[in-house]
Amino acid sequence: MCISTDINNSRAFCDGSEISRNFRKKLKIARLSDKSYVTLKKNKQKDRNPSKPLPCEEKQARSLLILASALSIILAARLQSRTPHFSSADNPTARETELITRFFTFCYLPVFNFWLLIFPNHLSFDWGMEAVPRITTIRDSRNVISLVFYYGLAHILRKSLSRIRKKDRRGVRDKEDNNCCTVCHINCSDIHSSSCRTSNNNNTTNFSSSLCVCYNFCRPLVVLRTEKRQHNSNSAIVLSFAFLALPFLPATNILFYVGFVVAERVLYLPSAGLCLLLGLASGTLWECYKRQRPLFLCGLVLVSVAFSAKTVFRNKDWHSEEALYRSAIPINPPKAYGNLGSVLSSQGRVDEAETAFRKALQHRPNMADVHYNL
Repeated sequence: MCISTDINNSRAFCDGSEISRNFRKKLKIARLSDKSYVTLKKNKQKDRNPSKPLPCEEKQARSLLILASALSIILAARLQSRTPHFSSADNPTARETELITRFFTFCYLPVFNFWLLIFPNHLSFDWGMEAVPRITTIRDSRNVISLVFYYGLAHILRKSLSRIRKKDRRGVRDKEDNNCCTVCHINCSDIHSSSCRTSNNNNTTNFSSSLCVCYNFCRPLVVLRTEKRQHNSNSAIVLSFAFLALPFLPATNILFYVGFVVAERVLYLPSAGLCLLLGLASGTLWECYKRQRPLFLCGLVLVSVAFSAKTVFRNKDWHSEEALYRSAIPINPPKAYGNLGSVLSSQGRVDEAETAFRKALQHRPNMADVHYNL
């Protein structure tokens, strides 16, 4: 309150007090700015120290450790139980004495199963015996296919995981910096210096708290949305590969031998991962190649129609046992002819059954059950 009998002196005294009050505000703001800048600089130096892991990385490492421990306990309990008993015809590679043959063949089998998911043209109720020839030498061309497959898989996973890790580091640092202004180095919700307001066309004269627009200028909303979309895509890629690999892992003959070479039934859960990968690839192509969208849409419709037609024809093969065994003759002739002969014999078609049994023995002469039925 200004107390004076002279009006002019009173106004001068009030103006002086207001100027001093504004000066004290400016001085206080400058001190807060210096403190904030020093604090943020120390925090950034701590973040750059690689010896101190980030909290997000610690949580991820703890989760992976718990998951790996649980899987190890389950695997140890499974290996302690009785392993499945099967004949050499069901899984010939498991009975192979040569280590190189087992290694190359078992490395190729996941590639073969992945090809069945992508292009299921030839299907069979049984892939035993010699339906998938064993790889006995390093000069086999299928080894090149296996090498390219595993290299591409490792490259995609490494790239996706590195991007996720960089995004997590950036997200933690942004959170600790509290969206720091890159011009005046003060939090975006604090009062800013005149240089910050001048640089960002925020020339307010009052010193009330105002939001900083520098962060929005440096990192637009479009960039933030793009980074979030890329982060989600990378996480989805890792998840899809997990759906592909983890359910299929017990059937790879790596942990223990199983009684089959290839089984289409074990590809049910991995097919979910493949569908997720195809969805991500389709979305990326749809966004990147906008001019080719009609061509891409035609290709998508064509693939959907082709797979639907294959499903209809395959359902006809499962209509009866005879149709199922006849459909497997091009893939596994001895097993298909042997089962077909048994079905025809039970129906009283003796001549056709005898022909089927003899054809089975032509492909595999040491089938004792076929000799007995014949």
